[in-house]
Amino acid sequence: MDQNSSDIDSVDSFLRQASRLIEKRLFSEARDKLHVGLSLDPKNVSAWENLVICNLEMGKPKSAIEALNNLLQIEPTSSSKWADKGYIHLLLNENSEGIWALKESLKLRPLDVRKWELLATALITEDQWEEAMDALEKSLDLNPSSAVAWYNLALCHLYFEDFATALQDVEYAISLDPSIEELAEEWMDLVDDEDFIDEAYPSIDGIAAS
Repeated sequence: MDQNSSDIDSVDSFLRQASRLIEKRLFSEARDKLHVGLSLDPKNVSAWENLVICNLEMGKPKSAIEALNNLLQIEPTSSSKWADKGYIHLLLNENSEGIWALKESLKLRPLDVRKWELLATALITEDQWEEAMDALEKSLDLNPSSAVAWYNLALCHLYFEDFATALQDVEYAISLDPSIEELAEEWMDLVDDEDFIDEAYPSIDGIAAS
């Protein structure tokens, strides 16, 4: 059954009230207004979007993800909403879910460099090195001057014990962004050492750039 005009007016009224409350940073009260509006119009995109904002501001990322899941049922081809879902999952260290959501976003908008870089970092965290290399190569095709991507590509080559290429990549990353040298100096010194042996191989956990 179609909504009648009074229902639509009521939903709009609750949305306006919620927006004013959000401006005042009264997120709990705004959330309550949005829930009332959604009870009248469960597919109202603006209400769900504002609910995501309220839940994030209130430190409730799980509830924000639930709101995004509802949004994605309404707008399954929204690249930005898939990306938002991916970001929040990654912040919660839910890397598998974050990776999946970012991949969905990139299917819809494959020219987003930053998403390829973030996906690669998440894949490295999960030891999915070959996929990470693929993501980084796609990123560098779009932006060959990304120091972060060159550095993380160096880590991939380091993992596969291609030390010469790892050094070449990291040196190029440093030429683009000298601050990366501090992040890389420990393993660079080891790999560049003529006496380097497998027993001295450095841990690369937690040293991906983002």
